[in-house]
Amino acid sequence: MKKLTLLLTLMLTCHVWAQDDIEVVNIEKPAVAAYMADTTYYHNTNVKYTVVTKYTTMKAQGERLDHPNGKKVVWTPTTTPDAIAEIRVTLSQNADYSDSVTYHPAVKSKDYIIRNMLPQCTYYYKVEEIRKDNTVTVMADGRFRTVGQVRMIYVPGVSNMRDIGGWRSELPGNPRIKYGRMYRSGHLERVTQEGKHLMATNLGVGAELDLRAESTLKESPLGPGVDYFNGVADSYAGSMNSERAKHARNFKWLVDRLREGKVVNWHCAVGCDRCGTLSLIIEGVLGVSEVDLTRDYEMSSFRGHKRYRGHVGFHKVLPWIKKTFPADTLHESFYKYCIWAGISDEDIQYLRSEMLEYGL
Repeated sequence: MKKLTLLLTLMLTCHVWAQDDIEVVNIEKPAVAAYMADTTYYHNTNVKYTVVTKYTTMKAQGERLDHPNGKKVVWTPTTTPDAIAEIRVTLSQNADYSDSVTYHPAVKSKDYIIRNMLPQCTYYYKVEEIRKDNTVTVMADGRFRTVGQVRMIYVPGVSNMRDIGGWRSELPGNPRIKYGRMYRSGHLERVTQEGKHLMATNLGVGAELDLRAESTLKESPLGPGVDYFNGVADSYAGSMNSERAKHARNFKWLVDRLREGKVVNWHCAVGCDRCGTLSLIIEGVLGVSEVDLTRDYEMSSFRGHKRYRGHVGFHKVLPWIKKTFPADTLHESFYKYCIWAGISDEDIQYLRSEMLEYGL
């Protein structure tokens, strides 16, 4: 519950910042920001035409577009690396550094990129040199604020990871999906020690849903303290009917973990299709529009997976949902699908109450 309290504190404070002149960091890479600003899909509904390919080629040499932009901090060491026990970067939305997260660059480092921030927040940071004689020097500090929407996540050893927060819902009041509660990604087997710290400690992930039939895991690579469930399921149009009971089981497992105050992550192998199907169901019942469901699906292209809206499985599923479960709105059609699949109204309403925030 401590992690949940920290997360809720961050979310409550992240929408307000002093209106003075401080550095602004856009968490979206320029390619992602340009893709999000493209309005083509609002008037061109031909699924054989995709715009995401315009933006996946906008990367510089060696740049990972499935990673977020970050804030680079630099410092000058006061001593030699062999005298340093630890370099610690602390990040908080509070000037007194309460409710903070930490990063641990190598002792030889002179700079570090802070990533995985929430958008529309003010952050305070400090870089401390902790020497082996137990003396401490603050080598750099400052503050900045963040903008953007798409919160891609940097975790060494894990690819194609992103927060499902930020998408606007078409439910009454047009709420927004909360950040920091539900993540999707590729598999976690190659997660590094730094990645475990970032994912389990800083992001607070406490539950992992593995959708792969080929998985041999018995527990989460993040450690025994993280709930693990291997909820095998298939992907997209063909699975919406035949796999509906599995989707219902996995939906309930995630909602039950949310009830326990846990931050959740689900994945398949590369975080596209099996993972994307569950994301589609969750975002659909939360009221995300058809255009934004498409844009979110295509986000995996920024990792190089070439998931375009004309994909044979994906482009069939939304028409199938609307035809099989007719309603005035797409979110009502997704609601009908979920009930038919075996998901309870209680779980749907809990998900909506937990994941949607109003007045933003």
